[in-house]
Amino acid sequence: MYSVPAYPPPTLRRYDLDWLRVLAFSLLIFYHTGMIFVGWDFHIQSSTKSAGLVLPMVFLNQWRMPLLFVISGVGVTFALGRRTASQFVRERLLRLLLPLAFGMVVVVVPQVYYERLTQGATYSSLLDFYPHYFEGVYPHGNFTWNHLWFIAYLLVFSLVSLPLFLQLRKPAAQGALTFLNQWLQRPGRLLLFALPLVFIQLVLRPYWADNRNLISDWFNFSFYLTLFSYGYLLGPLSGFWQAAERQRYLFLLLGLAAFSFNYWGDDYYYPLLGGAIKRAVQGINCWCWILICVGFGRRYLNRNSPLLQRANEAVYPFYILHQTVLIALGYYVLQWSVPNAVSFLVIALGTFGGTLLLYAIIYHSAVLRVLFGMKQKTVVAGQSEIVANIGKAGNQASRQLPATRSQQG
Repeated sequence: MYSVPAYPPPTLRRYDLDWLRVLAFSLLIFYHTGMIFVGWDFHIQSSTKSAGLVLPMVFLNQWRMPLLFVISGVGVTFALGRRTASQFVRERLLRLLLPLAFGMVVVVVPQVYYERLTQGATYSSLLDFYPHYFEGVYPHGNFTWNHLWFIAYLLVFSLVSLPLFLQLRKPAAQGALTFLNQWLQRPGRLLLFALPLVFIQLVLRPYWADNRNLISDWFNFSFYLTLFSYGYLLGPLSGFWQAAERQRYLFLLLGLAAFSFNYWGDDYYYPLLGGAIKRAVQGINCWCWILICVGFGRRYLNRNSPLLQRANEAVYPFYILHQTVLIALGYYVLQWSVPNAVSFLVIALGTFGGTLLLYAIIYHSAVLRVLFGMKQKTVVAGQSEIVANIGKAGNQASRQLPATRSQQG
């Protein structure tokens, strides 16, 4: 084995990460539709529950958002590789803070409106409700970021982690990173990164409610910040990706075992051993499924396509909009006398179609593109050629070097 630079050039685009990001965000529509029918704490709920949805919902709940924080951490590596620290901060504020603020005062409002209607409120219209939206902080009041908590946390993580991330880019850190790059390739060593996640599960989770309010949410803050930092630290290391791909079937077996023990072990083990066992297994399960996604993704998804380019651009506005469309549509669909399966399909497909229509409007509006965190259209227009050239460069390089609410998501 010979040494390669720990951090590859930031121009080598990782299409597998783009695919994983698109696929993870795509699950949001189905996941949040499922929230209506499983009896968990959600803004609108069906009067009848669908027990068959619980298993896939629990399965997705334990690794989908953690995967997105890891991918976001990897993205910061490449963003910092092309920008100074001040440029990076300005870019984060423009693409995260501005959409968050706009989302909180415009996009999220109908979600609270329809939730209050289900609780017996008598507002005559959304316009009638709007002045009341700013009365108090949710859940006791109305003002909230709801599903946009991910943007708020990502913004804070990006800013508080910046000094550490800049230190890791200095020449003095490259020797340690090169050693880590090679050390990671030994069998089983990637699993050791689950230990901090287990520790956080054991020490913080019992004492901090899962409220996503950023202030008194130390379990989620620590857990997701650790995963975000993993993305920045490990993502650019070729040894991480090689090990994840090479050991992907091992991680798949461990992930299946961990999830099975976690899901079906309640009746047999946890009453005797206590909730600590369940929390520890959840930390291991989460990390295993992240490794499964990146390992199989690197093997099968590291390729560009026109569909990926379009989806990668649309995924952020889709994320911001989808839950508002879903709750507004779901409020009316739940009044129908139809089986849950029919309601689920109508809400899920209708949410996709409605969000797509809104995205088409945003796509052609320069002002809305900024408010929804998109790049200017003039930049996007040349993306295909740029991405194609990067893909060719990445293929050539790969031949010469080793490849480089409580349940709401």
